[in-house]
Amino acid sequence: MVDRLKTVLTLGLALAGLSFIVAGRAGAHGVGYRRSSLPAVPLEFSYSTGEAMSYLEARAFSPADEKFAHQSGRTDAAGRFAFVPDVPGRWRVAVRDDEGHQATAEIEIPQEFLTGSSKGAQDAGGRSAMPHGLAIQEQSAAPEGLDLALRAGLGVSLLFNVAAFTLLSRRGRGA
Repeated sequence: MVDRLKTVLTLGLALAGLSFIVAGRAGAHGVGYRRSSLPAVPLEFSYSTGEAMSYLEARAFSPADEKFAHQSGRTDAAGRFAFVPDVPGRWRVAVRDDEGHQATAEIEIPQEFLTGSSKGAQDAGGRSAMPHGLAIQEQSAAPEGLDLALRAGLGVSLLFNVAAFTLLSRRGRGA
């Protein structure tokens, strides 16, 4: 019985030793993070009322592949979304809500932006206001000028037509 116990104990120790050797060779890996030095393109999306397009689906499309999103995510509370381009060309960023509203930004990314060979304007703290001189053409969603007047006119016309239809339908029933 003692010999059997010694055999089991020896076998157990041998298996334990082997498990440490195999575990060391298994290639286990951890996770981590670091700050990226790659330049990002920050955008802010909003409705025509000025309200931020908060927590909505956002997708960035590369000029190398316009069918599949290069990067996807959500805007933050202020309607901001940033992406990191990897090739020069015209990039498209689309933000969409559940009601069918969509804002699409098109940004031309020059090679200099990716390589960091040109410097952009600096803010009061000496930081680059837009990294590497990237200029983003802003597109306002707020209705202005003739567009606002046209929308107001259409709204008044709609109210007038509803009122006229109601009055005419009541008059037709009474006659």
